[in-house]
Amino acid sequence: MNDYFILEDNVRNTFMSVVWAHKIQEKQADILSNKYKRYEVARIICSSLTSAGLISLIFVDEFWVKLGSALLSFLSAFISMFFKSFELQNNIQNHKKTAVELLILRDKFKVLLIEIMHANNNIEELLIKYTDLQNLLWDVYKNAPNTTDKAVKMAHEALNVKKDNNFTEDKIDINLPKSLQRGRLKNDESKKI
Repeated sequence: MNDYFILEDNVRNTFMSVVWAHKIQEKQADILSNKYKRYEVARIICSSLTSAGLISLIFVDEFWVKLGSALLSFLSAFISMFFKSFELQNNIQNHKKTAVELLILRDKFKVLLIEIMHANNNIEELLIKYTDLQNLLWDVYKNAPNTTDKAVKMAHEALNVKKDNNFTEDKIDINLPKSLQRGRLKNDESKKI
C-alpha cells in the first residue's frame, strides 16, 4: 500500500467521524430547542391561568379557584427555576456552536482529501496538515457538550435513512448559477448533437 492511500484512508475515517459528530450535536440542539419551546409554552399558559385565577378571586371566593391558582403559580415558578438551573438556552447555544466548529473542520478534512487525491504535496506536508486538523478536532471534542442516545438515533436516521448529507446533481444545480451547473454541460452536449 502506498503512503497516499494509507493517509487517505485515515482522513476518510476521520472525515466520517466528524460528519457524525456534527449531525449528533445538531440533533441534540434540536432536542433541547423543542424541549425549551414546550416548557416556554407551558410557562406562558400557567402564568396566564394564574393571572386569570387571581382576577377571578375578586369576584368569586371559591376554595378550588384559590387552590388552582396556587398550583398554577407553583408550576409556573417551577418551570422558571428549571430554565435557570439547567441553563437550557446556553446548552442549546453550546451544541450549535460545536456543530458549526465541526462543520468547518469537516470541510477542511474534505479539502485535505482533495489534496491527497491530487498528490500535489509530498506525503510529509499532507501528514502535517492532517495532524494539525486532528489537534483542532480534539480541542473541539474536548470542549463539546454531552449528547444523548436520542440525538445519536436521530443523527443515524438523518444520515442513513433520510440521507441529509447526500445531494443529487439536480439539487446542487438548482442552487448554482447557470454557468456553474453540471446540467448545463448535458444540455450543451445535447444541443451539439
